[in-house]
Amino acid sequence: MTAHPLVSLATGAVLIAGTATYASWPEPAHREPGVIAAPTVGNPTPIPSRTTTSAGPSPASPSAVAGTVALGAQSLESVDHPALYLTYAGDFATLGRVSASSSARTRQRVTFTVIGGLADTRCVTFRAADGRYLRHHYLRLRLSTNDGSELFREDATFCPRPGAVAGSVTLHAHNYPGSVLRHRDGGIWLDGSDGTRTFAGQASFIVRRAWA
Repeated sequence: MTAHPLVSLATGAVLIAGTATYASWPEPAHREPGVIAAPTVGNPTPIPSRTTTSAGPSPASPSAVAGTVALGAQSLESVDHPALYLTYAGDFATLGRVSASSSARTRQRVTFTVIGGLADTRCVTFRAADGRYLRHHYLRLRLSTNDGSELFREDATFCPRPGAVAGSVTLHAHNYPGSVLRHRDGGIWLDGSDGTRTFAGQASFIVRRAWA
């Protein structure tokens, strides 16, 4: 079987197997879209497996390593809310519960096709089953159709780095590299870290095999 290609970026965070290591990030960079600091390719390290409480996809995507998201169909589980996955309702991303008994539609909505980043192939872009893409807009994560613009490509490109615990990832906005996606207030938002463990957990996801 051919392994999925991986996308990875270096980070200052240190991950120790079996130890929860929390990261912090600077506040959002105030700059025009499309102007970024060039990421650096790192040397990924293997991640430990993690048990799950419900039947369904295996604990971790088989080719996943720390700070990476494998290309292909994947699902992202919240670190601080196990069994809740990145999904969407209407145009906006949120967290939703899924299990083996969930409807086909629910399982499809927590499954995204990961491709090389539209603005930088060292990063990633997420495409939903209906053909729309995850992009940040006014600091909130939503689904939009690709309009072909440079701004869209930037807004839809996220750079994975190691997350709050071993085996998790955070998703940094390509055009606002100091900001990460995190769940709060019923949605997924682009925020700068406040340095707390709560924030780190809200901004971290485990890459899982696709539910659909």
